[in-house]
Amino acid sequence: MSGTFIDYELLRAFDAESFLRRAPFPWHNLRGFLTTEGFRALYDEFPPLELFEYHQGIERGNGQRPHNRYYLAYESSIYHKEEAENGVVRHDQLPAAWARFMDELKTSEPYHEFVRRTLGVPAFSTRYAWHVGSQGSEVSPHVDAPQKLGTQILYFNTSDDWKAEWGGATLVLGGKQTAAMNPDFGDFQTRDEARITDNHSFLFKNTPNAWHGATALSCPPGAYRRLFNIIIESPQGSAERSPYLTAASSAPRRLLHRARTLFRF
Repeated sequence: MSGTFIDYELLRAFDAESFLRRAPFPWHNLRGFLTTEGFRALYDEFPPLELFEYHQGIERGNGQRPHNRYYLAYESSIYHKEEAENGVVRHDQLPAAWARFMDELKTSEPYHEFVRRTLGVPAFSTRYAWHVGSQGSEVSPHVDAPQKLGTQILYFNTSDDWKAEWGGATLVLGGKQTAAMNPDFGDFQTRDEARITDNHSFLFKNTPNAWHGATALSCPPGAYRRLFNIIIESPQGSAERSPYLTAASSAPRRLLHRARTLFRF
């Protein structure tokens, strides 16, 4: 493909003031962040599963249920201090479309200005990771680590490969009814769903009330919920990992089961 992956007209038209006033925290389910051609190229060239490592049973900082999933970090991982065989991908290992997209994300001043404007911050740093969920995968209700300013989640499923009844929608949770920091989905008064198919993404600003999650997937074997996270942190964020991340990064390596599936999907 030629040209850019990002639809800059959509970004210019985005109402940041309304976004920042939204309750229970600022969020928006963007459709068409990527151009139609760009989405298709990244969908078709999604990184192969053999690059990922499987996270199972990793303890979380506030006692939430583990977020079991396939995980792949760009260039370096919060889960490894040493060089890893799986779970980290270098730029030169990426499929061609993804390498071009990463170049655009890292150098695009219009996108960087969009992030500053929508999150209301003067500066930020970023890191990137791909997640793949399979049957039974769940993201229990949580708020993100304090150094995170926000996240944009780009989903790589279509209505042809993912059925709504399988779950997987990112849930915006409001009206928390317990003081516990490991609540369940039933502990919230409100629940809004962010659509995850057909070139949708989920942008949110991290606040103390930014509770979100995804219920356990009921998809059949061989179906996968695929996403790419743009994690937006304070400029010093990478040097100030929260207890959540410290706990995860020091977890026994026996809990990080390497994905040995030798196919692309």
